[in-house]
Amino acid sequence: MGERDLGEHHLAVGGGGLNVKKFDKTTLVTPYIGAVTVLGFAALAYSVLRLTAVDPIMVGLLVGIAAVAQKLPVFLFKSSAISVSFAAVIASYVLYGTGVALLVNLASAGVNAFTPNRKPLRKVLFNTGNLTISAFLAAEAYRLFGGQVPPVGIPQSVVAVALSASVYFLANSMLTAVVISLTTQNRFMSVWRENYSWMTINYIATAVNGAALAFAYQSLNVFGAVTFMLPLGVAWYSFRLYMAKSTEVRSRNQDLVEANRLLQLTNDRLEQSHLSVIGALLGALEAKDKYTHGHSSATMFHAVAVARELGLSEDEVAAVQLGALFHDIGKIGIPESILRKPERLTEEEWAEMRMHPIVGANLLAQVPTLEKVRPIVLAHHERYDGSGYPNGLKGDEIPLAAQIISVADTFEAMTSTRPYRKALSFDHTIRELRAVSGTQLNPIVVDKFIAVLMEHRQKSAAGQTDPSHELMFQQAVAAAKASN
Repeated sequence: MGERDLGEHHLAVGGGGLNVKKFDKTTLVTPYIGAVTVLGFAALAYSVLRLTAVDPIMVGLLVGIAAVAQKLPVFLFKSSAISVSFAAVIASYVLYGTGVALLVNLASAGVNAFTPNRKPLRKVLFNTGNLTISAFLAAEAYRLFGGQVPPVGIPQSVVAVALSASVYFLANSMLTAVVISLTTQNRFMSVWRENYSWMTINYIATAVNGAALAFAYQSLNVFGAVTFMLPLGVAWYSFRLYMAKSTEVRSRNQDLVEANRLLQLTNDRLEQSHLSVIGALLGALEAKDKYTHGHSSATMFHAVAVARELGLSEDEVAAVQLGALFHDIGKIGIPESILRKPERLTEEEWAEMRMHPIVGANLLAQVPTLEKVRPIVLAHHERYDGSGYPNGLKGDEIPLAAQIISVADTFEAMTSTRPYRKALSFDHTIRELRAVSGTQLNPIVVDKFIAVLMEHRQKSAAGQTDPSHELMFQQAVAAAKASN
């Protein structure tokens, strides 16, 4: 909708002055601006020499429309501007041909040199050359596409005007995009798509307004042209309203983007805080119950080995690792007197002990990135036959990772000395695992677990060592931190 000006954003710095140093370093810019300027003034001279008789009142009106429209441009994004003065140029070459169109266009370029601020000479020369070349090509294209001067048939003239407006748009936008590309080092097509690709319809709509202005003059002379300035003003006002609304929407969107960024930053910090708290709770639990650290690391070591043997994906293995790390975190809420009690627990104490999977799962609920680990922690005391706690899940209702950890947890519990009993021997523990396979524990996991244990024993006997339990534990802690 009107001439596309090379906006302040692209070339101007510090009160509208050109960045001379950048132009000196960019060897193609100065020759390019010079070429555009020379071609523009050559087109102007050639066309003015072919001027024919015109209506001075109408030409004066068209010059006035172009000047006023250029004085009141609609500013686009990135500080460039557009005006409806293009409609006056269209009406000029439809009524009088290329020469008058370029004179009217020259009035627009003259006002542009001081709107919104006075521009440096190099920019004035480039913009004038650009606008003149664009208007010249559009006016000549109008005749080539079958348009007559003055117009005869409305349908034929409107089609020729629309096509010539497309020529103007391409010439004006491409000439400007080239200089922006040269001065900013951005790719030409990227510049053109971002700044101009959406403007085609606006140019064509403005061109049709210009054609209508010419037809109104043909029918009612100057009175008709003056009357038709109203829809042109409405078009300018509508576009200005649209840009104002678009700017408002963009501003609100930017505010929303910033608010979302701050919210995400807050969530990240909050999540990091929660994870740090859980890490601190792990440390507190180890201090509270010395058995926990060694138990968790050994449970994790075996559980991860079984998960790999079962063909779980890396993400699933990572979930098993973190699940084993956090599976007893809920014991932080169990009184030390219960954890270290040497005798059997009472019913009340046992009921309290059974709450630790729920407590642990609730703690992990505060860290969204550990959401996949939460159901594992919650279910690691469920039993294959449905007699476990806290929810009495059965068979495949229990997450496979929880079933793997349950087998490893059971093995480590039996082979460790507790306050209320001594550790069982390896062979005795294997017999116990087989005894509860299919009832308390998943039989497939039990078989794979025993096979892994046997393989580890054979490697140990042969002097081959696996990564230590402690190393596995530290890797899991690092993984937990990385998950944030």
